[in-house]
Amino acid sequence: MARRAVETQDIVSLMRDQSSMSKSERRIADMILADLSWAVKSTTTELAERTGTSTPTITRFCRRLGCDGLRDFKLRLAQATAVGHRYLGPQQVERTPIKAVTSVIGAAHDALERVSGQIDEQALTRAAEWLGGARRIAIFGGGGGSSMVAEEGENRLFRLGLSVHACIDTQLQQMIAATLSPDDVLLTISTSGRYPESLRMVEIARTYGAKTVAITRPGSALAQAVDVLLGVDVPETEEVLKPTASRYGLLAMMDILATELAGRCGEAAVENMRRIKYQLVTHRDTDDTQPLGD
Repeated sequence: MARRAVETQDIVSLMRDQSSMSKSERRIADMILADLSWAVKSTTTELAERTGTSTPTITRFCRRLGCDGLRDFKLRLAQATAVGHRYLGPQQVERTPIKAVTSVIGAAHDALERVSGQIDEQALTRAAEWLGGARRIAIFGGGGGSSMVAEEGENRLFRLGLSVHACIDTQLQQMIAATLSPDDVLLTISTSGRYPESLRMVEIARTYGAKTVAITRPGSALAQAVDVLLGVDVPETEEVLKPTASRYGLLAMMDILATELAGRCGEAAVENMRRIKYQLVTHRDTDDTQPLGD
């Protein structure tokens, strides 16, 4: 097996898959999985004593998992624990329908409250001015929540009469970024602000003079790379099985930006929406209380 392939294997998953392990190896794996922090700091002798095995058995165990020895094993184990202990142990969460309701709604409410306190009015005004006057708007997202918000951004802005296109394919993003000009704006969405491809697209767009705006975490690499930052920082909770609430924050900021833009577009936006509503009422139903194409 190539060295690079071995280094990228998930050591925790390898220990949990004990189908081909001996009884002593399973005992070693179970002991390490039960206390990863201790295992990272332990010596060969300490591991052997706690698991009731021998030092040669510990060495063979490490090599079975594709490691050169205990030192290499502990290095890979330390890398695996970097994901955080909340992902490595059982989830102690009360499982009831009402708990799910309160957890999700509460997190969404908290995310919206956080965004309301993070609004930079000057940045919002500048971003709206640029987008409202752009020849073309490209909206890029990468990952689950960011991709969804990028596509929602196109849904919000086209109805205002703006020339906008959302893209979540990185190769196509690169091609689009290379066609942008000083009359265009790139709006990038990223939850963490650390996605390398987002940074690369901003760099390409700026090479050709395009203005750049990001909805992302303040202080991140992406936040520092763009011309205008619309900061959204919604920290993750310890409950890993609940869908992340950060996307509510991203959606809220996108809606805030769209609302600010709509006010600037004025009667032109109203006329576009009238046309959309006319077609929907004519071809769908006569209920004027339904959302505008949603």
